[in-house]
Amino acid sequence: MYLASQRKEFILKTLAEHGAARTIALAKQMKVTDETVRNDLINLEKRGFLKRVHGGALALTHKSLHEDIVTQDDVSIRIAKKTVQNIPASVVMFIDSSTMGYQICNHINSKDTHVVSNNPTLLTRLEGIPNLSFYCTGGHFDREALVYVGQDAAKAAGSLSIDMVVLTPDCYSPKHGAGYKNMLQSEFIKSVIPADAKVIIAMPSTSVANNPAFYTVAPSQVSMLITDEALSPEMADQIEKSGVKVELA
Repeated sequence: MYLASQRKEFILKTLAEHGAARTIALAKQMKVTDETVRNDLINLEKRGFLKRVHGGALALTHKSLHEDIVTQDDVSIRIAKKTVQNIPASVVMFIDSSTMGYQICNHINSKDTHVVSNNPTLLTRLEGIPNLSFYCTGGHFDREALVYVGQDAAKAAGSLSIDMVVLTPDCYSPKHGAGYKNMLQSEFIKSVIPADAKVIIAMPSTSVANNPAFYTVAPSQVSMLITDEALSPEMADQIEKSGVKVELA
């Protein structure tokens, strides 16, 4: 019988290979109940890794599914497009792991861009884009967060001469900067940012608050925060006073 983290890894591997998977087949292969698989699919969909359909799930690399996602979250799409507008041509860029990161990858065009990430699923969004290359760090695989972390991952990212870092953290504080709920991810992000890299934060205004988190990227490291128009003027003023430019999408 598979552990929870192993089941999630098996499901994502199956989707990556076949594009779709049926609940009954997954349950039989992993020797668990249909209900266990359905709960796993619900959890993975909430985290942006797949799309549930009747009887199973689809990989997020399907064009029709991309179009479906676009209709569901206008705020994330506006933020993603604004972020892409701030990405120069011929840049080596790191993107972290989140649903917003997926949206950004959905809107990246070629620009001779080189994209680095510790999330292998996120990078599949970039397949087929001309004049664009993408690299996965490898390293220690965090089965819960489904990303690569640790010294080997950071070393691999550090060898790629990263010019820009696009972060989509769980929260942002004018005082503390960018924060993540996953400690391993937060430590990895802290170690992967070059001293001279431009750092952009892309996130919805609902996440701009002093929530409990592992804060690892100080405001002094951040060049720009891209968020939506619902950000209060008072909060925008606090952020800009810390030296971070605020762009509203």
